Amino acid sequence: MNVLKLSIVTLGAALMFGCASPAQVENMKIDESVKMTFDDKLNRSVELNPVDGGEETNPMWTSEIGNKEFEEALKISLKSQHLLASDNQATYELSANLMETEQPMFGLDMEVTSTVRYVLVEKDTKKVIFDELIKTPYTATFGDAFSGVERLKVANEGSAKSNITEFFEKLSKLNIDTSKIKLSSDM
Repeated sequence: MNVLKLSIVTLGAALMFGCASPAQVENMKIDESVKMTFDDKLNRSVELNPVDGGEETNPMWTSEIGNKEFEEALKISLKSQHLLASDNQATYELSANLMETEQPMFGLDMEVTSTVRYVLVEKDTKKVIFDELIKTPYTATFGDAFSGVERLKVANEGSAKSNITEFFEKLSKLNIDTSKIKLSSDM
């Protein structure tokens, strides 16, 4: 009888808590269905540097946003918006640094806020075109996932996708002129 109770408790805990898995690329990326317009000078001219600041997921702890996954999501997003340069054809370098990911330890609704610093530099002149911290929250509810571990993963992915989306929205307002660079005034 004790073995049966122990098995039920173990199964219940596994269903409720489970093992943590990292944020998935496909749930963080922007695809072709999102239509934005950008300054022509950005078209197919952005090279992505390696992303840093992310954390690897420990399956026994919590879901995290890893460098490799965030970088791939950002690269796919750049490609979907026709910004990613072909090899050796880039005019601009983009760096993204995951500065902070604020996560709850537990809860029914899990809000994750990611802060990413994006820096876009003109390769030849080393002139900074864009340098901004973008901070975006996303809340995953009990309706999104029963398991708290899965809800946290959904919140991580949602926050990262919102962050990339907000970066692209700001980038779409960028007006690049060889003499001066500014964000459009209609922000």
